[in-house]
Amino acid sequence: MFEIENMFGIVVTDRDGIIRSVSHNNGDLDSSLIGAKWYDTFSIPVEESRRVEEENPKIFRLCESGKKISVSPSYDEKGDVSGLHILVEKDYEGQNYTQFLNKVSCLGKIVPGIAHEINNPLAYVSGWLQIFLVETQDTDPKKKTYETLIREFERIANLANSLLEFTKQTPRSKKVFDIGQVIEDVVIMIGYTMKNENIEIINNILPSEIEMFGDCNRLKQVFLNVMQNAREAMPNGGTIYLNTNLIHDGSVLIQFRDTGCGIGKDQLNKLFYSTYTTKADGKGSGLGLSVCKTIIKEFGGSIDIDSKIGGGTVVSIILPICCAGQDKLS
Repeated sequence: MFEIENMFGIVVTDRDGIIRSVSHNNGDLDSSLIGAKWYDTFSIPVEESRRVEEENPKIFRLCESGKKISVSPSYDEKGDVSGLHILVEKDYEGQNYTQFLNKVSCLGKIVPGIAHEINNPLAYVSGWLQIFLVETQDTDPKKKTYETLIREFERIANLANSLLEFTKQTPRSKKVFDIGQVIEDVVIMIGYTMKNENIEIINNILPSEIEMFGDCNRLKQVFLNVMQNAREAMPNGGTIYLNTNLIHDGSVLIQFRDTGCGIGKDQLNKLFYSTYTTKADGKGSGLGLSVCKTIIKEFGGSIDIDSKIGGGTVVSIILPICCAGQDKLS
C-alpha cells in the first residue's frame, strides 16, 4: 500500500522499455522523460532490468535520489509482455538504510581500537594461565579450572577477532574442515542454554565426515544465528531438528527446523534485508540473516527460509563439498 503524498508519479513504457507516458504528482517527473529507456532514466543496470518478470512488482531502491520504483509488466492477449507500469515513490526504507550504513562506517573506525584493548589484557592473562597449567599436576583439581579459563579466554579473543574481520582488518584463515564437527561445536556452545529453556535439540547429522573448505568460524556464526532465532521463536520451549543430507550435485543440505511461532508470508521476502527485523523495537538490528546470507555466498552456497504462522520455520542451507586437494590448491 502507498499514500498519495509519497508518490512522485507513474511511468508507462512499451515492450522495448521506452517511456511512452508520464503522470506526475508533484512535478518531480516530467514529459522530458518520454522516449528514453526506463532503466537509463532510473540508472538501473540492464541485467537487472531484464528480471522484472521474476517478481510482480519488481522493486528497485534508488539510494542517491531517495526513490523507490515498483515495476509491473502488462501483458497482451497472447500473454506476451506489452509494456511496463512503473510506480515512483519516496523510499523511507532506503533512508533508514543510508543511516544504517553511516553507523556501520563509524563502527568500522572504533572497532579496531576496542578489539586491541580487549586482546592486550587477554594475551597477558592467558599467558600466565598457560604457565600455571604446565606447572600443575594432572591430579590437581585446579588443572581443569585452568583449562576451562584458557578456553573461555580463547573464545573472547575469537569474538574480538570477529569484530576485526567485520571491519576487514584481518585476513580470514581458510582450511578443510568437517561440517558435522562445526555443527556439533555449535550445539555444545548453545545446548546448555537451550536445555534450561526447555528446548530439545534433535541431531540427525550424517555420521561420516563431510569436508568443506573455508573459514569454519564464519559458518559457526551462521549456525549460531539460525539457532538463536529458533530459540527466540520458542519462548515456552520446543524442539530444534538438525539434519544433513548429501545431494546429487556434490553439495550438502543442512536444515534447521523448529517448532516455533513461525513467520508470515509478508515477512519472508524481507528477512534478508540488512535492516529488517521481526523482533520488537530495540531487540534486533536486522543484521543477522543479512550477514548469514553474505557468508553462505562466500562459500558458494545458498540459504532459504520456509515458514508459516503457527507451523514453525525451516532454514535450508546448501553448500558445496570440498574437492580433493582444494586446501593445497588454495
